[in-house]
Amino acid sequence: MVLPALPNHSDPFRVGIVGFSDGRHRVHQTLEGTILRHGQVLRDVVRADPLLAVVDASEIVHGSKAAQRVAKELRAADVEAAIFNIPVFAFPNFSLIAARVLSLPVLLSSPAEGTLPGLGGILAAHGVLRQVGLKSRKLWGDPRESSELRATLSAFCRAAGAIERMKGSVYGVIGGRSIGMNTGVVDPVEWMRRFGVDVEHIDQLDIVRRAKTADEEEVERAYQWLSDRVGKRSTEGKAAPEHVKTQIKHYMAIRGIIADMGLDFVGIKCHYDLSEYFVTACVSAMLLNDPYDWNGPKASVAMACEADGDGALTMQLLKLLSGYPSLLFDVRSYDFERKLYVCCNCGAQPSWYAARSDSPEENLARVFLEPVISKYGGGGAHFPYVCKAGDITLARLSRVEGAYRLFAARGEFVECPREKMAETCSSWPHGYVKMGIDPRDFIDSFNANHAHVVPGDHLETLTIWGELMGIPVDLVE
Repeated sequence: MVLPALPNHSDPFRVGIVGFSDGRHRVHQTLEGTILRHGQVLRDVVRADPLLAVVDASEIVHGSKAAQRVAKELRAADVEAAIFNIPVFAFPNFSLIAARVLSLPVLLSSPAEGTLPGLGGILAAHGVLRQVGLKSRKLWGDPRESSELRATLSAFCRAAGAIERMKGSVYGVIGGRSIGMNTGVVDPVEWMRRFGVDVEHIDQLDIVRRAKTADEEEVERAYQWLSDRVGKRSTEGKAAPEHVKTQIKHYMAIRGIIADMGLDFVGIKCHYDLSEYFVTACVSAMLLNDPYDWNGPKASVAMACEADGDGALTMQLLKLLSGYPSLLFDVRSYDFERKLYVCCNCGAQPSWYAARSDSPEENLARVFLEPVISKYGGGGAHFPYVCKAGDITLARLSRVEGAYRLFAARGEFVECPREKMAETCSSWPHGYVKMGIDPRDFIDSFNANHAHVVPGDHLETLTIWGELMGIPVDLVE
Protein backbone atom coordinates (compact mmCIF):
# COMPACT_ATOMS: atom_id res chain seq x y z
CA MET A 1 0.00 0.00 0.00
CA VAL A 2 1.24 3.47 -0.90
CA LEU A 3 0.76 6.14 1.78
CA PRO A 4 1.31 9.49 0.05
CA ALA A 5 0.69 12.85 1.65
CA LEU A 6 -2.99 13.70 1.76
CA PRO A 7 -4.93 16.89 1.09
CA ASN A 8 -5.29 18.83 4.32
CA HIS A 9 -9.06 18.35 4.43
CA SER A 10 -8.94 14.55 4.79
CA ASP A 11 -10.77 13.29 7.87
CA PRO A 12 -8.91 10.28 9.36
CA PHE A 13 -10.68 7.12 10.44
CA ARG A 14 -10.92 6.76 14.23
CA VAL A 15 -9.28 3.48 15.27
CA GLY A 16 -10.03 2.08 18.72
CA ILE A 17 -7.15 0.13 20.31
CA VAL A 18 -7.97 -2.05 23.31
CA GLY A 19 -5.80 -4.57 25.16
CA PHE A 20 -7.02 -7.94 26.46
CA SER A 21 -5.63 -10.05 29.27
CA ASP A 22 -6.07 -13.08 31.50
CA GLY A 23 -9.29 -13.08 33.53
CA ARG A 24 -7.46 -13.77 36.81
CA HIS A 25 -6.49 -10.47 38.41
CA ARG A 26 -3.31 -11.94 39.89
CA VAL A 27 -2.12 -13.16 36.48
CA HIS A 28 -3.28 -10.01 34.72
CA GLN A 29 -0.98 -7.93 36.92
CA THR A 30 2.02 -9.89 35.66
CA LEU A 31 0.98 -9.38 32.01
CA GLU A 32 -0.01 -5.72 32.09
CA GLY A 33 3.43 -4.40 31.12
CA THR A 34 3.64 -6.68 28.09
CA ILE A 35 0.17 -5.66 26.91
CA LEU A 36 0.98 -1.97 27.32
CA ARG A 37 4.26 -2.39 25.43
CA HIS A 38 2.62 -4.00 22.42
CA GLY A 39 -0.20 -1.46 22.58
CA GLN A 40 2.35 1.31 22.11
CA VAL A 41 3.69 -0.47 19.03
CA LEU A 42 0.19 -0.50 17.55
CA ARG A 43 -0.42 3.15 18.39
CA ASP A 44 2.83 4.18 16.70
CA VAL A 45 1.97 2.28 13.53
CA VAL A 46 -1.59 3.61 13.37
CA ARG A 47 -0.38 7.19 13.82
CA ALA A 48 2.08 6.76 10.95
CA ASP A 49 -0.85 6.42 8.54
CA PRO A 50 -2.22 9.89 7.69
CA LEU A 51 -5.72 8.46 7.24
CA LEU A 52 -5.89 6.91 10.73
CA ALA A 53 -6.26 8.39 14.22
CA VAL A 54 -5.89 6.53 17.54
CA VAL A 55 -8.68 6.27 20.11
CA ASP A 56 -7.31 4.57 23.24
CA ALA A 57 -9.41 2.37 25.50
CA SER A 58 -9.49 3.55 29.11
CA GLU A 59 -8.36 0.19 30.53
CA ILE A 60 -7.05 -3.25 29.66
CA VAL A 61 -9.89 -5.74 29.52
CA HIS A 62 -9.49 -8.57 32.05
CA GLY A 63 -13.13 -9.27 32.85
CA SER A 64 -16.47 -9.57 31.08
CA LYS A 65 -17.90 -6.35 32.53
CA ALA A 66 -14.77 -4.49 31.50
CA ALA A 67 -15.18 -5.87 27.96
CA GLN A 68 -18.70 -4.51 27.80
CA ARG A 69 -17.75 -1.20 29.39
CA VAL A 70 -14.75 -0.52 27.15
CA ALA A 71 -16.67 -1.44 24.00
CA LYS A 72 -19.43 1.00 24.93
CA GLU A 73 -16.83 3.72 25.55
CA LEU A 74 -15.33 3.17 22.11
CA ARG A 75 -18.76 3.22 20.51
CA ALA A 76 -19.46 6.52 22.27
CA ALA A 77 -16.16 7.81 20.84
CA ASP A 78 -17.49 6.94 17.36
CA VAL A 79 -14.64 4.60 16.43
CA GLU A 80 -14.81 3.28 12.87
CA ALA A 81 -12.27 0.46 13.14
CA ALA A 82 -10.94 -1.60 16.04
CA ILE A 83 -7.68 -3.36 16.90
CA PHE A 84 -7.66 -5.91 19.71
CA ASN A 85 -4.21 -6.05 21.30
CA ILE A 86 -3.75 -9.70 22.41
CA PRO A 87 -0.05 -10.47 23.07
CA VAL A 88 -1.00 -13.08 25.70
CA PHE A 89 -3.58 -15.83 26.02
CA ALA A 90 -6.41 -13.46 26.90
CA PHE A 91 -9.71 -15.12 27.68
CA PRO A 92 -11.38 -15.23 24.23
CA ASN A 93 -14.88 -14.59 25.54
CA PHE A 94 -13.74 -11.06 26.45
CA SER A 95 -12.98 -10.40 22.78
CA LEU A 96 -16.33 -11.87 21.80
CA ILE A 97 -18.26 -9.62 24.18
CA ALA A 98 -16.37 -6.51 23.09
CA ALA A 99 -16.69 -7.27 19.37
CA ARG A 100 -20.41 -7.98 19.71
CA VAL A 101 -21.03 -4.70 21.53
CA LEU A 102 -18.84 -2.74 19.11
CA SER A 103 -20.51 -4.25 16.02
CA LEU A 104 -17.34 -3.62 14.01
CA PRO A 105 -14.86 -5.90 12.25
CA VAL A 106 -11.78 -6.28 14.46
CA LEU A 107 -8.09 -6.82 13.82
CA LEU A 108 -6.59 -9.30 16.31
CA SER A 109 -2.93 -8.46 16.88
CA SER A 110 -0.17 -10.42 18.61
CA PRO A 111 3.63 -10.15 18.44
CA ALA A 112 5.55 -13.19 17.20
CA GLU A 113 7.41 -13.81 20.46
CA GLY A 114 7.97 -17.41 21.46
CA THR A 115 7.94 -16.54 25.17
CA LEU A 116 4.38 -15.22 24.84
CA PRO A 117 1.22 -17.24 24.08
CA GLY A 118 -0.28 -14.45 21.96
CA LEU A 119 -0.64 -16.56 18.82
CA GLY A 120 -2.90 -18.93 20.70
CA GLY A 121 -4.75 -15.89 22.03
CA ILE A 122 -5.61 -14.46 18.62
CA LEU A 123 -6.42 -17.91 17.19
CA ALA A 124 -8.85 -18.59 20.02
CA ALA A 125 -10.42 -15.14 19.73
CA HIS A 126 -10.75 -15.44 15.95
CA GLY A 127 -12.34 -18.87 16.29
CA VAL A 128 -15.01 -17.75 18.74
CA LEU A 129 -15.81 -14.69 16.62
CA ARG A 130 -16.20 -16.89 13.55
CA GLN A 131 -18.56 -19.16 15.47
CA VAL A 132 -21.10 -16.36 15.82
CA GLY A 133 -20.49 -14.74 12.43
CA LEU A 134 -18.43 -11.73 13.51
CA LYS A 135 -15.74 -10.47 11.14
CA SER A 136 -12.08 -10.45 12.19
CA ARG A 137 -8.55 -10.76 10.82
CA LYS A 138 -5.33 -11.87 12.48
CA LEU A 139 -2.07 -9.91 12.51
CA TRP A 140 0.86 -11.92 13.92
CA GLY A 141 4.20 -10.15 14.31
CA ASP A 142 5.66 -6.72 14.98
CA PRO A 143 4.34 -4.26 12.38
CA ARG A 144 7.21 -1.86 13.14
CA GLU A 145 9.62 -4.41 11.69
CA SER A 146 7.56 -5.51 8.69
CA SER A 147 6.28 -3.27 5.89
CA GLU A 148 3.89 -6.07 4.91
CA LEU A 149 2.30 -6.12 8.38
CA ARG A 150 2.11 -2.31 8.45
CA ALA A 151 0.37 -2.33 5.09
CA THR A 152 -2.11 -4.98 6.27
CA LEU A 153 -2.87 -3.05 9.46
CA SER A 154 -3.52 0.14 7.49
CA ALA A 155 -5.52 -1.69 4.83
CA PHE A 156 -7.75 -3.35 7.41
CA CYS A 157 -8.42 -0.13 9.31
CA ARG A 158 -9.13 1.83 6.14
CA ALA A 159 -11.45 -0.89 4.80
CA ALA A 160 -13.35 -1.24 8.08
CA GLY A 161 -13.45 2.53 8.44
CA ALA A 162 -14.90 3.00 4.97
CA ILE A 163 -17.63 0.45 5.69
CA GLU A 164 -18.59 2.22 8.90
CA ARG A 165 -18.41 5.74 7.48
CA MET A 166 -20.59 4.78 4.54
CA LYS A 167 -23.42 3.86 6.92
CA GLY A 168 -25.98 6.64 7.13
CA SER A 169 -24.48 8.57 4.22
CA VAL A 170 -26.72 9.92 1.47
CA TYR A 171 -26.30 9.58 -2.28
CA GLY A 172 -28.08 12.24 -4.31
CA VAL A 173 -29.17 11.15 -7.76
CA ILE A 174 -29.92 14.34 -9.66
CA GLY A 175 -32.02 13.40 -12.66
CA GLY A 176 -32.46 9.72 -13.46
CA ARG A 177 -31.31 7.04 -15.85
CA SER A 178 -29.04 8.51 -18.50
CA ILE A 179 -29.16 7.36 -22.14
CA GLY A 180 -30.59 3.97 -21.20
CA MET A 181 -27.67 2.84 -18.99
CA ASN A 182 -29.19 0.41 -16.50
CA THR A 183 -25.72 -0.20 -15.05
CA GLY A 184 -26.03 3.18 -13.35
CA VAL A 185 -29.50 2.68 -11.88
CA VAL A 186 -29.62 1.47 -8.27
CA ASP A 187 -32.20 0.11 -5.84
CA PRO A 188 -32.52 2.33 -2.73
CA VAL A 189 -33.67 -0.60 -0.60
CA GLU A 190 -30.70 -2.73 -1.63
CA TRP A 191 -28.25 0.10 -0.98
CA MET A 192 -29.57 0.70 2.51
CA ARG A 193 -29.56 -3.02 3.31
CA ARG A 194 -26.15 -3.69 1.74
CA PHE A 195 -24.17 -0.51 2.39
CA GLY A 196 -26.24 1.59 4.79
CA VAL A 197 -26.55 4.33 2.15
CA ASP A 198 -29.74 6.32 1.61
CA VAL A 199 -30.67 7.36 -1.93
CA GLU A 200 -32.26 10.78 -2.41
CA HIS A 201 -33.75 11.72 -5.78
CA ILE A 202 -33.61 15.34 -6.93
CA ASP A 203 -34.90 16.66 -10.24
CA GLN A 204 -32.44 18.42 -12.55
CA LEU A 205 -34.98 21.24 -12.71
CA ASP A 206 -33.83 22.21 -9.22
CA ILE A 207 -30.37 22.96 -10.65
CA VAL A 208 -31.91 25.24 -13.28
CA ARG A 209 -34.19 26.90 -10.72
CA ARG A 210 -31.44 27.59 -8.20
CA ALA A 211 -29.04 28.81 -10.89
CA LYS A 212 -31.37 31.71 -11.64
CA THR A 213 -30.69 33.15 -8.17
CA ALA A 214 -26.90 32.74 -8.22
CA ASP A 215 -24.84 35.62 -6.86
CA GLU A 216 -23.62 37.40 -10.00
CA GLU A 217 -20.54 38.80 -8.27
CA GLU A 218 -19.44 35.32 -7.25
CA VAL A 219 -20.12 34.03 -10.76
CA GLU A 220 -17.86 36.75 -12.21
CA ARG A 221 -15.17 35.99 -9.64
CA ALA A 222 -15.38 32.27 -10.43
CA TYR A 223 -15.19 32.84 -14.19
CA GLN A 224 -12.18 35.09 -13.79
CA TRP A 225 -10.47 32.59 -11.47
CA LEU A 226 -10.97 29.81 -14.01
CA SER A 227 -10.02 31.96 -17.01
CA ASP A 228 -6.80 33.12 -15.38
CA ARG A 229 -5.63 29.58 -14.60
CA VAL A 230 -6.51 27.31 -17.53
CA GLY A 231 -3.72 26.72 -20.03
CA LYS A 232 -5.85 27.74 -22.99
CA ARG A 233 -9.30 29.32 -23.15
CA SER A 234 -11.85 29.58 -25.92
CA THR A 235 -14.52 32.29 -25.72
CA GLU A 236 -16.31 31.47 -28.96
CA GLY A 237 -19.50 29.63 -29.81
CA LYS A 238 -20.65 27.27 -27.10
CA ALA A 239 -17.71 28.33 -24.91
CA ALA A 240 -18.81 31.97 -24.93
CA PRO A 241 -18.52 33.50 -21.45
CA GLU A 242 -22.28 33.54 -20.86
CA HIS A 243 -22.50 29.76 -21.38
CA VAL A 244 -19.53 28.96 -19.14
CA LYS A 245 -20.97 31.28 -16.50
CA THR A 246 -24.21 29.30 -16.68
CA GLN A 247 -22.17 26.15 -16.04
CA ILE A 248 -20.67 27.89 -13.01
CA LYS A 249 -24.16 28.82 -11.81
CA HIS A 250 -25.16 25.16 -12.12
CA TYR A 251 -22.13 24.17 -10.04
CA MET A 252 -23.11 26.71 -7.39
CA ALA A 253 -26.68 25.39 -7.48
CA ILE A 254 -25.48 21.81 -6.96
CA ARG A 255 -23.32 22.92 -4.04
CA GLY A 256 -26.46 24.40 -2.52
CA ILE A 257 -28.43 21.20 -3.10
CA ILE A 258 -25.66 19.15 -1.47
CA ALA A 259 -25.57 21.44 1.57
CA ASP A 260 -29.34 21.78 1.97
CA MET A 261 -30.09 18.07 1.56
CA GLY A 262 -27.07 16.70 3.43
CA LEU A 263 -25.70 14.75 0.47
CA ASP A 264 -22.37 12.94 0.74
CA PHE A 265 -21.88 12.03 -2.92
CA VAL A 266 -23.89 12.59 -6.07
CA GLY A 267 -24.65 11.52 -9.61
CA ILE A 268 -25.94 13.93 -12.25
CA LYS A 269 -27.84 12.75 -15.32
CA CYS A 270 -26.72 15.54 -17.70
CA HIS A 271 -27.43 13.57 -20.89
CA TYR A 272 -29.60 14.59 -22.53
CA ASP A 273 -31.64 17.13 -20.60
CA LEU A 274 -28.95 19.51 -19.36
CA SER A 275 -26.52 18.76 -22.17
CA GLU A 276 -29.16 19.02 -24.90
CA TYR A 277 -31.25 22.01 -23.82
CA PHE A 278 -29.15 23.97 -21.31
CA VAL A 279 -25.41 23.47 -20.62
CA THR A 280 -23.37 20.36 -19.83
CA ALA A 281 -22.43 19.58 -16.22
CA CYS A 282 -18.69 19.73 -17.02
CA VAL A 283 -17.77 22.49 -14.55
CA SER A 284 -19.56 20.50 -11.84
CA ALA A 285 -17.88 17.23 -12.83
CA MET A 286 -14.50 18.91 -12.53
CA LEU A 287 -14.85 21.15 -9.48
CA LEU A 288 -17.08 18.97 -7.28
CA ASN A 289 -14.46 16.22 -7.46
CA ASP A 290 -11.56 18.65 -7.07
CA PRO A 291 -10.15 19.46 -3.59
CA TYR A 292 -10.45 23.20 -4.35
CA ASP A 293 -12.39 25.84 -6.23
CA TRP A 294 -12.22 29.65 -6.43
CA ASN A 295 -12.98 29.86 -2.70
CA GLY A 296 -9.85 27.88 -1.82
CA PRO A 297 -9.25 24.33 -0.49
CA LYS A 298 -12.35 22.23 0.17
CA ALA A 299 -13.43 18.64 0.61
CA SER A 300 -13.95 16.91 -2.71
CA VAL A 301 -17.43 15.51 -3.36
CA ALA A 302 -17.56 12.32 -5.41
CA MET A 303 -19.72 13.16 -8.43
CA ALA A 304 -20.50 10.62 -11.15
CA CYS A 305 -21.55 11.73 -14.61
CA GLU A 306 -24.63 10.24 -16.25
CA ALA A 307 -26.16 9.56 -12.82
CA ASP A 308 -24.05 6.40 -12.58
CA GLY A 309 -24.99 5.13 -9.12
CA ASP A 310 -22.61 2.18 -8.93
CA GLY A 311 -19.95 4.46 -10.36
CA ALA A 312 -20.59 7.08 -7.68
CA LEU A 313 -20.47 4.38 -5.00
CA THR A 314 -17.14 3.13 -6.36
CA MET A 315 -15.78 6.68 -6.42
CA GLN A 316 -16.91 7.33 -2.85
CA LEU A 317 -15.33 4.06 -1.71
CA LEU A 318 -12.03 4.88 -3.44
CA LYS A 319 -12.05 8.40 -2.04
CA LEU A 320 -12.64 7.14 1.51
CA LEU A 321 -9.97 4.44 1.25
CA SER A 322 -7.31 6.70 -0.25
CA GLY A 323 -8.07 10.23 0.93
CA TYR A 324 -7.88 11.43 -2.68
CA PRO A 325 -10.47 12.51 -5.26
CA SER A 326 -11.59 9.81 -7.65
CA LEU A 327 -12.71 10.16 -11.24
CA LEU A 328 -15.03 8.57 -13.77
CA PHE A 329 -14.18 7.86 -17.38
CA ASP A 330 -15.21 5.53 -20.18
CA VAL A 331 -13.03 2.67 -21.31
CA ARG A 332 -12.91 3.92 -24.88
CA SER A 333 -10.35 1.85 -26.76
CA TYR A 334 -7.00 0.05 -26.62
CA ASP A 335 -3.70 1.04 -28.19
CA PHE A 336 -2.22 -2.32 -29.21
CA GLU A 337 1.12 -0.80 -30.19
CA ARG A 338 1.74 0.89 -26.83
CA LYS A 339 -0.35 -1.60 -24.83
CA LEU A 340 -2.45 1.14 -23.26
CA TYR A 341 -6.12 1.33 -22.38
CA VAL A 342 -7.48 4.57 -23.82
CA CYS A 343 -9.92 6.11 -21.36
CA CYS A 344 -11.73 9.44 -21.53
CA ASN A 345 -14.62 11.30 -19.98
CA CYS A 346 -17.16 12.96 -22.27
CA GLY A 347 -16.39 16.44 -21.00
CA ALA A 348 -14.58 16.82 -17.69
CA GLN A 349 -12.72 15.11 -14.85
CA PRO A 350 -11.23 16.56 -11.66
CA SER A 351 -8.43 18.89 -12.74
CA TRP A 352 -6.33 17.51 -9.87
CA TYR A 353 -5.27 14.60 -12.11
CA ALA A 354 -3.70 16.94 -14.67
CA ALA A 355 -0.62 17.47 -12.46
CA ARG A 356 -1.54 15.75 -9.15
CA SER A 357 -0.67 18.94 -7.32
CA ASP A 358 -2.13 20.67 -4.27
CA SER A 359 -1.87 23.86 -6.34
CA PRO A 360 -4.91 24.53 -8.55
CA GLU A 361 -2.71 26.81 -10.65
CA GLU A 362 -0.34 23.95 -11.48
CA ASN A 363 -3.16 21.58 -12.34
CA LEU A 364 -5.33 23.98 -14.33
CA ALA A 365 -2.36 25.21 -16.37
CA ARG A 366 -2.52 21.81 -18.11
CA VAL A 367 -6.29 22.02 -18.65
CA PHE A 368 -7.87 23.69 -21.70
CA LEU A 369 -11.32 25.28 -21.85
CA GLU A 370 -12.89 24.32 -25.17
CA PRO A 371 -16.41 24.49 -26.64
CA VAL A 372 -18.81 21.62 -26.01
CA ILE A 373 -18.83 19.34 -29.06
CA SER A 374 -21.64 19.53 -31.62
CA LYS A 375 -23.01 16.14 -30.52
CA TYR A 376 -24.66 17.97 -27.62
CA GLY A 377 -27.34 20.55 -28.36
CA GLY A 378 -26.56 22.65 -25.30
CA GLY A 379 -23.73 25.04 -24.59
CA GLY A 380 -20.77 25.36 -22.28
CA ALA A 381 -17.20 24.14 -22.13
CA HIS A 382 -15.31 20.86 -21.95
CA PHE A 383 -12.01 20.68 -20.06
CA PRO A 384 -9.52 18.40 -21.86
CA TYR A 385 -6.12 17.34 -20.51
CA VAL A 386 -3.97 14.20 -20.26
CA CYS A 387 -3.72 12.58 -16.81
CA LYS A 388 -0.26 12.93 -15.29
CA ALA A 389 1.84 9.77 -15.15
CA GLY A 390 1.77 7.80 -11.91
CA ASP A 391 0.59 4.67 -10.14
CA ILE A 392 -3.15 4.16 -9.81
CA THR A 393 -5.74 1.69 -8.61
CA LEU A 394 -8.61 1.18 -11.06
CA ALA A 395 -11.89 -0.21 -9.75
CA ARG A 396 -15.58 -0.70 -10.48
CA LEU A 397 -18.50 -2.07 -8.51
CA SER A 398 -21.05 -3.86 -10.69
CA ARG A 399 -23.88 -6.34 -10.37
CA VAL A 400 -24.00 -9.78 -11.94
CA GLU A 401 -27.36 -11.55 -11.67
CA GLY A 402 -28.29 -9.18 -8.87
CA ALA A 403 -25.13 -9.72 -6.79
CA TYR A 404 -22.36 -7.15 -6.39
CA ARG A 405 -18.80 -7.79 -7.58
CA LEU A 406 -15.76 -5.53 -7.41
CA PHE A 407 -13.18 -5.29 -10.18
CA ALA A 408 -9.87 -3.94 -8.85
CA ALA A 409 -6.62 -3.55 -10.75
CA ARG A 410 -3.16 -2.18 -10.12
CA GLY A 411 -2.12 0.11 -12.96
CA GLU A 412 -0.46 3.32 -13.97
CA PHE A 413 -1.21 6.39 -16.00
CA VAL A 414 1.23 6.79 -18.89
CA GLU A 415 1.64 10.34 -20.08
CA CYS A 416 1.12 10.81 -23.81
CA PRO A 417 1.29 13.93 -26.01
CA ARG A 418 -1.91 16.00 -26.10
CA GLU A 419 -2.09 15.33 -29.83
CA LYS A 420 -2.92 11.69 -29.14
CA MET A 421 -6.32 12.75 -27.80
CA ALA A 422 -7.35 13.54 -31.39
CA GLU A 423 -7.45 9.77 -32.03
CA THR A 424 -10.64 9.75 -29.95
CA CYS A 425 -11.87 13.26 -29.07
CA SER A 426 -9.43 16.10 -28.47
CA SER A 427 -12.08 18.09 -26.57
CA TRP A 428 -12.28 15.54 -23.76
CA PRO A 429 -9.89 14.69 -20.90
CA HIS A 430 -7.98 11.42 -21.27
CA GLY A 431 -6.15 8.90 -19.16
CA TYR A 432 -3.86 6.34 -20.80
CA VAL A 433 -3.77 3.31 -18.54
CA LYS A 434 -1.32 0.43 -18.40
CA MET A 435 -2.69 -2.68 -16.63
CA GLY A 436 -1.44 -6.24 -16.35
CA ILE A 437 -4.39 -7.78 -18.17
CA ASP A 438 -4.92 -8.61 -21.84
CA PRO A 439 -7.66 -6.42 -23.37
CA ARG A 440 -9.67 -9.48 -24.37
CA ASP A 441 -9.61 -10.78 -20.81
CA PHE A 442 -10.48 -7.32 -19.52
CA ILE A 443 -13.48 -7.07 -21.83
CA ASP A 444 -14.65 -10.50 -20.68
CA SER A 445 -14.41 -9.63 -16.97
CA PHE A 446 -15.47 -5.96 -16.86
CA ASN A 447 -19.19 -5.37 -16.44
CA ALA A 448 -19.62 -1.65 -17.20
CA ASN A 449 -18.45 1.06 -19.56
CA HIS A 450 -17.27 3.37 -16.75
CA ALA A 451 -14.13 2.87 -14.66
CA HIS A 452 -12.73 4.81 -11.70
CA VAL A 453 -9.27 5.46 -10.27
CA VAL A 454 -7.35 6.88 -7.34
CA PRO A 455 -3.58 7.34 -6.95
CA GLY A 456 -1.48 4.62 -5.35
CA ASP A 457 -1.84 0.90 -4.73
CA HIS A 458 -4.95 0.04 -2.72
CA LEU A 459 -5.54 -3.56 -3.83
CA GLU A 460 -5.06 -5.02 -0.36
CA THR A 461 -7.50 -2.52 1.13
CA LEU A 462 -10.09 -3.29 -1.53
CA THR A 463 -9.56 -7.03 -1.06
CA ILE A 464 -10.16 -6.74 2.69
CA TRP A 465 -13.16 -4.49 2.06
CA GLY A 466 -14.61 -7.16 -0.22
CA GLU A 467 -14.00 -9.88 2.38
CA LEU A 468 -15.68 -7.86 5.13
CA MET A 469 -18.62 -6.99 2.86
CA GLY A 470 -19.02 -10.47 1.39
CA ILE A 471 -18.44 -9.07 -2.11
CA PRO A 472 -16.22 -11.07 -4.51
CA VAL A 473 -13.21 -9.14 -5.82
CA ASP A 474 -11.80 -9.73 -9.31
CA LEU A 475 -8.14 -8.76 -8.87
CA VAL A 476 -5.61 -7.72 -11.49
CA GLU A 477 -2.15 -7.31 -9.97
